[in-house]
Amino acid sequence: MALIIRSILNGYNYLVDKTDERIVDLPLLQSVWTVPLITGAYLYFVLNLGPKLMTNRKPFEMRSLLIVYNLVQVAANLIAFGKGINYLRKYPYSFVCQPLVLDASDQSMEELRLAYFYFLLKILDLADTVFFVLRKKQSHVSFLHVYHHTIMVLSTLLVMRYLAGGHCFMLGMLNTLVHAVMYFYFFLTIYRPEMMRGATWKRYVTLIQMAQFAYLVFHFFRPIVLNMDCNYPRGVMWFVGLQNVFMLMMFSDFYRRAYLTKPNKVHER
Repeated sequence: MALIIRSILNGYNYLVDKTDERIVDLPLLQSVWTVPLITGAYLYFVLNLGPKLMTNRKPFEMRSLLIVYNLVQVAANLIAFGKGINYLRKYPYSFVCQPLVLDASDQSMEELRLAYFYFLLKILDLADTVFFVLRKKQSHVSFLHVYHHTIMVLSTLLVMRYLAGGHCFMLGMLNTLVHAVMYFYFFLTIYRPEMMRGATWKRYVTLIQMAQFAYLVFHFFRPIVLNMDCNYPRGVMWFVGLQNVFMLMMFSDFYRRAYLTKPNKVHER
């Protein structure tokens, strides 16, 4: 037992020592425990406490809040995407294999700022599930939904602490564009529900998400297949590539069930 505890402590100290010194003063990143605790509280609420609290309560009326939330998400994701485009115009970037450089150069610091912006957006995304629970739409709290939000928060935390920049940049940039489209669709379903009844727009939102995952599989596995060494951890490329394979499979299964086996089903948020 003492050996196990010592190994855990050594591993913890190793991870702390390896933390990127540029992020240690940023909110939510000053302690290694802050984001895991937020994630744990999120999972406990949406899977256990929240449904129990809402059992004998009426759904919360949140139309105004959801309109504002979705518009904020659209604006924030478009700003992040625009900043990403500006970064690509300003600095050299390899779509084949971008190296990781953790220094104080202008390009590296810009990558760090963009990564932090993206990290904060993933924390904000957790509110989606909380709103589902408070509106008593527990059927929307699927494994795919909860898994996706949880893994994105924890993955972006690890990126911020150890790998802010490099080849993962393209994941964040594409994801902000997809999320801007997605949250605009959610905004319309609440602001103009009569306009969305019977619409097949959600099908195309899902297809856009699937296209994103397909490209990211290509983006992360291409350097591995080509056996390229560009100063980016190969294990991370494998992990992110496989995560996108998994998400592509999950979304494909959702697409098949939602639009192919039951093509007339109306999907509401």
